[in-house]
Amino acid sequence: MPTINLMTSSAPLGRRHVLRQAAVAALAGAGLFATAGPAAHAASRRADALLPPIAQTVNLSLNIFGASLVLPLPKPLPRLNFLGSQTVKILIGGTDFVRMQILSLSLEADHPLLGKVTLSEPDIDTSPSSILKLGPAGLIETLLMSPKMTIDRLGDLAGPLTFRMTTPAQATGTLTHFPPPPQGTNPDGSPTGGAFLRAAGPMNFTLEGVLPSGGTLPDLTAVKLQWDGVNEGALA
Repeated sequence: MPTINLMTSSAPLGRRHVLRQAAVAALAGAGLFATAGPAAHAASRRADALLPPIAQTVNLSLNIFGASLVLPLPKPLPRLNFLGSQTVKILIGGTDFVRMQILSLSLEADHPLLGKVTLSEPDIDTSPSSILKLGPAGLIETLLMSPKMTIDRLGDLAGPLTFRMTTPAQATGTLTHFPPPPQGTNPDGSPTGGAFLRAAGPMNFTLEGVLPSGGTLPDLTAVKLQWDGVNEGALA
C-alpha cells in the first residue's frame, strides 16, 4: 500500500484538508481506520438496554381520568374515570424502535345516567401498531388504539348501545424505561405513578347497530370522548 503523508506542508490549507480527508477514506477502505467509534457502540448498547425484547408480552394497567363524553344529553357532560388494563406484544420494528400489537384492552367507568361504560378491543382491530422508539431522554411511546365503546343505557333509553371508533385514537409520552413503574389511584380516581401519555385529540365514535328494543334515538353519529390522555404502568 502506498505511503500517504498527512502533513504535506507545501499544499495550501484548503488542499491539505482535502488530502487529509482522502487519506482517511483510503485508510478506512483498507480496514486500517475504525469507522464505528465508541459513540456508535454506546448507541447500540443503549438501544439494547432500553427497548424491550421482540416477542415479549407485557401487561399494563391503564387509567383515563376525568374524560368527558359528548352526547345529545342535557348538560353538564358526563365525566368518566376509566380504569382497566391492556396486554401488548412486542414486534420487530427498526434499529431504534419496536412495534407493539394490542392483544387485549378493557377499561370501565360508571355513571348514574349511563350505567357502565366500557372501552374494549373490537372484534376486528384494523388500527396500526403502537410504536416505542428511542428518544433524547429515554423512550417515546405512541399509543394507537381503536376500542369499541359500550354504554349500558342512555338516560331513560335502555341499552346496551355499542359504538365503533371512526379513526384510531393516539396518545404520546416520554418514558425512562418500558414498562413504566406500577401505578396506583388516589381516592378521587386520579392516577399515581406510572407514565402519562398525552392525547392527540378526542376519541370519535359512531353508533353501531340499533337498540334491541327498537327505541327512537337521538343522533349518535358523532359521539366524542374528550380525554387528556392515559396513564399506564406495569401490571404483574
